[in-house]
Amino acid sequence: MPAPATTGRPRTWTAAIRCRDGDHTLELTDREVVAERLLRTSRKHSFDPDTDVDWDAPQDPDRFYMPPQLVSLYETPLWDGLTHRRRVELSKREMCSIASFGIWSELQLMQGLVGHAYRQRYDSGHVAYALTEVADECRHSVMFGRMVRTCGLRANRPHPLEYQAGKLVNAVYDPIPMFAGTLLVEEFTDAFQRLTFPDEEIQPLIRQVTRIHVIEEARHIKYAREELKRLVVRASPARRRVAAYALAQGARLISARFIDPSCYTAVGLDPKLARRVAARSPHRRATMTWSFRKCTDFFDEVGFLDGRARTVWQKAGLLDA
Repeated sequence: MPAPATTGRPRTWTAAIRCRDGDHTLELTDREVVAERLLRTSRKHSFDPDTDVDWDAPQDPDRFYMPPQLVSLYETPLWDGLTHRRRVELSKREMCSIASFGIWSELQLMQGLVGHAYRQRYDSGHVAYALTEVADECRHSVMFGRMVRTCGLRANRPHPLEYQAGKLVNAVYDPIPMFAGTLLVEEFTDAFQRLTFPDEEIQPLIRQVTRIHVIEEARHIKYAREELKRLVVRASPARRRVAAYALAQGARLISARFIDPSCYTAVGLDPKLARRVAARSPHRRATMTWSFRKCTDFFDEVGFLDGRARTVWQKAGLLDA
């Protein structure tokens, strides 16, 4: 479908942004062209978790809930000291902790997307897709909550300070951190889930949930990437640097919050010790760097790893030095 003539732009074009490490050339696509493609895909590949997940599937006490190499303590002395079933329990707790964080972050995203749609042309494909994504995220949040309950657990709530801060995030409309933050969380969960759902050794329930999320989140990631590129091109160099530094600090904080300390307590470990061990684990640092790689590659493309921001990412163990 060709872009509407009222956009005043061709379907695709290039634009350059100047960063301290040189000029970056970005390939841009008209909003309506992107939206139409994503809407077509949504019509073909959307799921209903109520019917597309077998919620009654038995859970084998000896099968992991995520590949063991993704568990935070893998290849540490604390991991070596756990029995097989305690390792399985830790994998279940960590999977549900990530899902809990996912619900919180998706609630933030939904607020941001509605605010974004409110400021656009209501009959546009761009708004239609934003609202379609909100519907997707509603289903995902319900699906994650049901998954946690089906595993016999309760969803973790954010720290009180983070909870209060979350209520203020969308008080001021700023689409750059909204779309960048969306990529931050979605690319991380996508990396973990792409290893989880094809693994036949993982609990069937978890494989079904993560498969749905991966397929539908691919559209959300595309939408956020394309919109962020368009926003970055229009932003001043100073604005980009401020946003990039704030995003880097956000990544540092968020990466330490995916795993709730209660996960360690549940398997008989001191949570403070376990968090220190995980933070210092070479395997865990390599895993986190890998999980953010698609995200950091894209942020590098749009100039968000420029200057001090790159140093923050590297010190947080989320980017190779």
